[in-house]
Amino acid sequence: MNRRPLSTEAKGILAAFVGRIVLYAALIHGVYVLFFWAVGAPLLVWVNLGSLLVFAAVRYLLRLRRLRLAVTLLWLENLPFVAFGTLMLGWNSGFHYALVLIVPLVALTGSRRQVAGFTSLLLLLLLALEVLQREIGPFAPIPASQLILLNWFNLAILVLVLSVLTTLFRRKIADAERSLLELATADPLTGLHNRHYFEQAWSLACAQQRRAKGTLCLLMVDLDHFKQLNVTHGHQAGDRMLVECGRIFGEAVRDIDTLARWGGEEFALLLPSATLSQSMVVAERMRAGNEALVVIHQGTELRCTASVGLTEMLPADTLDQMIMRADQALYTSKMAGRNCVHSV
Repeated sequence: MNRRPLSTEAKGILAAFVGRIVLYAALIHGVYVLFFWAVGAPLLVWVNLGSLLVFAAVRYLLRLRRLRLAVTLLWLENLPFVAFGTLMLGWNSGFHYALVLIVPLVALTGSRRQVAGFTSLLLLLLLALEVLQREIGPFAPIPASQLILLNWFNLAILVLVLSVLTTLFRRKIADAERSLLELATADPLTGLHNRHYFEQAWSLACAQQRRAKGTLCLLMVDLDHFKQLNVTHGHQAGDRMLVECGRIFGEAVRDIDTLARWGGEEFALLLPSATLSQSMVVAERMRAGNEALVVIHQGTELRCTASVGLTEMLPADTLDQMIMRADQALYTSKMAGRNCVHSV
């Protein structure tokens, strides 16, 4: 059974991973060229030069986004190279270590059937090489000191490359976790916190303020006649207005406050350690800033005022109760002509 196809983002991460391996492999084979030239093994020099040409082709395929073909070409180069190097210099040359680096690439890009086939082929190749070496020995042996040097060089390469690539993947995983957290807690349009995050922030702030016998205020902001703006100027204009209003509101609040897009054209603000009178100052600053806002969309000046409702936490309040009172205050602001602040 085949796996679910990789996303474009996942393919990009894997392509970067393969690109790193190819770069390191090219550097390693460059060292091999110098080593085998120094020990007088011209055939192995030409083999490694051929590998460098294959790596250039793999890099070209990666630029074309042909990830699976690039990985296939990479292991088609790797298996014969390992087999040839081991047969020429012996099992103790350590060339078989290079096969370890291909396993995760095939596992990440291939189907289950392909992974199973490659793993079986790999084990059969290793078994055949070891049996041949026990029976006939290396075809072109080199001095023991050079063989030990080559073995440790290949082992060091394996450890170093795996360490570097593991660090790369760890960084990618951390980036993915941050992206998922942002998607879970942020409004994609305005970049403000979303409703889910606001509810969690209220629970934490409520517990803290009750322990400290402090104050906690909540206000709701609704953009006036926003639906009419959408109908008249289009949803792109409406989205632009929401983004700019969110920016203005964010500039008016404190770092410890929690500002969120509650839904549609409505915003919510949590003000810990603030009294009702202090919160009224913040609310008025938000309202006035929004009133002065001018958004230019397709050459047209757009304006949008805001009505605000504010409430202070009572001893036994739940979030729903605070929001209900803030909505009542907001309704009072609407009935008073909009573009004003009221509290309950």
